[in-house]
Amino acid sequence: MTLFVKRLKPGSTHAREDETKTNMAFTWSAPSNELCCPVCQDYFRDPVLLPCSHSFCKACVLRWWGTKRIRECPVCKTVSSTNKLPCNLVLKNLCEAFRLEMDSGVVCRLHTERLKLYCLDHRTPVCVVCRDSSSHRNHSFTPVDEAAKLHRDLLLKKLTPLREKAKLFNEVKVKWEATDGEIRTQAQETEEKIKQEFNVLREFLQTEERDRISALKREETLKRKKMQSKIATLSREINTLESTVKTIEEGLKDGDASFLLKLDGILQKAQRPLPDDPKQITGALIDVAKYLGNISFGVWCKMREIVSYTPVILNPNTAHRELHLSEGLTSVKCGPKQPLAVLLHSQPERMQQHRSVLGCEGFSSGSHTWDVEIGDNRVWALGVLAQGAQRRGDILSGLWMVRFYIDKFTAFAPSCLPSVLTLKDRLQRVRVNLDFTKGKLSFLNPDTDTLLHTFNHTFTDRMFPYLNTWNELPLKILPLNVSVTVS
Repeated sequence: MTLFVKRLKPGSTHAREDETKTNMAFTWSAPSNELCCPVCQDYFRDPVLLPCSHSFCKACVLRWWGTKRIRECPVCKTVSSTNKLPCNLVLKNLCEAFRLEMDSGVVCRLHTERLKLYCLDHRTPVCVVCRDSSSHRNHSFTPVDEAAKLHRDLLLKKLTPLREKAKLFNEVKVKWEATDGEIRTQAQETEEKIKQEFNVLREFLQTEERDRISALKREETLKRKKMQSKIATLSREINTLESTVKTIEEGLKDGDASFLLKLDGILQKAQRPLPDDPKQITGALIDVAKYLGNISFGVWCKMREIVSYTPVILNPNTAHRELHLSEGLTSVKCGPKQPLAVLLHSQPERMQQHRSVLGCEGFSSGSHTWDVEIGDNRVWALGVLAQGAQRRGDILSGLWMVRFYIDKFTAFAPSCLPSVLTLKDRLQRVRVNLDFTKGKLSFLNPDTDTLLHTFNHTFTDRMFPYLNTWNELPLKILPLNVSVTVS
């Protein structure tokens, strides 16, 4: 074969690097078997030169001498007078360069010619000899650089949605991990509040305390397990997407021919259907109200002198970030923003637009009454909110309320203009009565037994008590006077 190798001092680092670069640059014009050891018939590995000028793999010639028990050449049978075998550095470099070029995928393994063409029928790079062979007869060809550019452009179009999807999934994962941490924090804080309540009733309530904490732990375990399962699933989706992105990016960095050899595998990954966007999780947080609300009522029959029952318990998961609830979840006031993670500000249950909070229990039948102590609060609103309006984020589409704002008393209802109400007496308490069955929502002054306003509407959705305040003075839901008759 015809080789043009830059002559440098044998054995030098620069000589080897330049020889390798030179060898990688030319086309092999002789059969590749000329670079094969006559003994093993494979490409030379660590070739040595015998005095007779024949070259062999060092391991092959030593094995041959060990078998023959004489240092003779396997080809010409010339006996060597020395067992010192000098390395054939030029041949070694040529073999390594040849193997590198073969392994790089830019040289045809059949004809040792550069892969300059791309067969459109077989979708593979070929050399000019392959083009004229029977296996590619009547096929269509294009230069590899044009084919590579075309397919790179196609993959670049697919890469953008993959990157966007991976970015979205990573953002949702961060939110879910924050939610998981908030669940843990809520569980810990709720446990502490439970313990504080039960310290008052310790002699009577040790069994009840253990039962409630156990239920809390089960819910925490269940909800965290569910959340962690979703995070794990999302992580797998992210890994798949990022793996696909990485495969495409690495493929795009390859040489044209090498890239085209891997093209089908890359396209197969890139054309996989994109997973659906993760859906927002509702009800993921701990149901704190179940553990803290009416905590003493469960043992009221035994300790009715020191317990009370409040008909509406506020749900802290729905409270606006500027609202603060009492430990018993029966009063609310406005104040500095709660130290929640910014990401959790977008939880679907939390009230975003109004400084308000909802009751933990919704009503879809029957008649329900609760009294709210207003005191000297000058900005407040009371009413009910439809569950569907909260889910849609369109509060006004399902809100019935009366509002007091700087001596102005107003009634609001969906699809109706606000109406100003006459207020004869200064309010200290307001009684809210929702008769779901009859379709009436009434507001009364319990101190004077005066009707303030009534909404008439056929309610179809579950309705939740609604409290709104802009004042540091709390709105407090009053406990009922309850008696027990044992039969």
